[in-house]
Amino acid sequence: MWTRIQKSRDKLLIAYDREMLRSAFVSLFWSIITRKKHHGGFPLKTLADKIGVHKSAPSRWFSGGHPNWTVNTISDIANALDLDLEIRARDRKTGEIYTHYGLIEPTRTSAPPAGDRRTIMPPSTSNVRAKHIAGKPDVTLGLEVA
Repeated sequence: MWTRIQKSRDKLLIAYDREMLRSAFVSLFWSIITRKKHHGGFPLKTLADKIGVHKSAPSRWFSGGHPNWTVNTISDIANALDLDLEIRARDRKTGEIYTHYGLIEPTRTSAPPAGDRRTIMPPSTSNVRAKHIAGKPDVTLGLEVA
């Protein structure tokens, strides 16, 4: 029985992770579209034309629908909005941060508690400074420390 409960919990966590990632992309793109609308106009029809979808598709995506975008669609939307996307991944156990060019070694870390799959950033107190291992210049990360 314990195995069944654990598998059910794991499936819920996977579904949660997927929905949070989907929501992050939708929120990111919507905030950019909103800003572009306020600074010179950017109708959703323009987005639809640039990525080659029906004019109603962007409206559905950003009005409570749950888009199941492919990586290609995300790339097309980013290109239509004239964006370069940057992706980072944080190891849930160690707090290490990886990018497409490798591991970023934090000078101070705030690793999540062992077994905690969700890390919610605490209120902003100070930023962590990090240095890329290959000698890239210091960059400020979105991590917060107490």
